[in-house]
Amino acid sequence: MYLFNSEIVNKEKLTQNIFRLRIKAANDFCRVATPGKFVMLGSDDSLFDPLLRRPFGICRWGTDWFEVIIKIVGKGSSQLSKLEKGASVAVHGPLGNGYPINKPENEQNTLILVAGGMGIASIASYLFAAFDRKQPLIGTFLLYGAANYSELILLNELTDADAFGLQLQTITDDGSCGRQGLVTQLLSHELQNNPQSQVFACGPEPMLKSVQKVLQKNECDGFLSLENRMACGFGVCLGCVQSMINEDDETSVKTAKVCTQGPVFPAQQVIF
Repeated sequence: MYLFNSEIVNKEKLTQNIFRLRIKAANDFCRVATPGKFVMLGSDDSLFDPLLRRPFGICRWGTDWFEVIIKIVGKGSSQLSKLEKGASVAVHGPLGNGYPINKPENEQNTLILVAGGMGIASIASYLFAAFDRKQPLIGTFLLYGAANYSELILLNELTDADAFGLQLQTITDDGSCGRQGLVTQLLSHELQNNPQSQVFACGPEPMLKSVQKVLQKNECDGFLSLENRMACGFGVCLGCVQSMINEDDETSVKTAKVCTQGPVFPAQQVIF
């Protein structure tokens, strides 16, 4: 975990209110980044307004840089959106625990990645890490849903991944790209064909609730990356706690800190 001020080395506008930042980072930072981890970012010249940094998933990283994708939804993200190449940004991370990337030898090879809206930033971190390692993605499905075609960010980059064996399916609320409907419809269909799949999912809470129900119905295990609001990012403020089933006593409930114990949790443990 590192706390430092860094420089924006590239800024790319993806849609009217979504953009990608590439930020300089030390080699040590990049070596401990893994798919599903996140950082807390803040404008270095914000004069403590807002006081707290904002959490963003690490979408991709190299030897001395990492990327985040930011959607403007409030004051903090709006402030970050105004920063240009060469500007300074305050960074805290990498934080949290990401996706389990080492599967047991006897586990089925099929992996289904489910992304809803901005959840693609977290899910794409797994795929980009595989691309950069030139790792084959045979038996890997990406089910990607959004409100409409314009909200399907990174689509061109992910479509190119079919050379690695990735099977991409899109679905939109208005039918402007792929099928019309919800991404959980695609998940239900794929689990019928591949009932022993492992599932990673990230997106808004209503989507994750639906994913959890589909997994329960199909008696399938999976992992959910939660998007709870965070204040500190390192487990002090208790602002991001989530109710969980106690794995030691399934009749009782416990709370988990999403920032330090997550954001990725076994789907069957999360209580929405």
